[in-house]
Amino acid sequence: MSVRENVLRLSRWRLQERQEYLAGLESLLGRLGNDLRRLQDDAAAGPSPRPLAERQRKIERSIAEVEARIGEARSAVDAALQEVKLGEGAAGAPAAAPPMRVIRRTRRPRRRTVSGSSQGDRTRTV
Repeated sequence: MSVRENVLRLSRWRLQERQEYLAGLESLLGRLGNDLRRLQDDAAAGPSPRPLAERQRKIERSIAEVEARIGEARSAVDAALQEVKLGEGAAGAPAAAPPMRVIRRTRRPRRRTVSGSSQGDRTRTV
């Protein structure tokens, strides 16, 4: 297995873990909402509202905290999904070479060797 495939497999695993965490938070939010509705129904029918009111406040704080965590978890899932998409795109294509740049240079004068000179081989600019 190549390094690229290992990175992609790790990215997919991270995505799955984050999706499962998000699903767990959403399930918890549903249970807390059900508990709150049931508590409100009991408070309307029962004679002792003080302990129920305290419990209701605790559930409402828990719901707010879980909703905040759900927002963070959704952001983490989105980031992990982008990571997987990038990895899948890179896995299907060969490594991209950097774009070639054309550099234009000024022309240097050519040098010629003058043969038959009494002073040995010399070069001169033409």
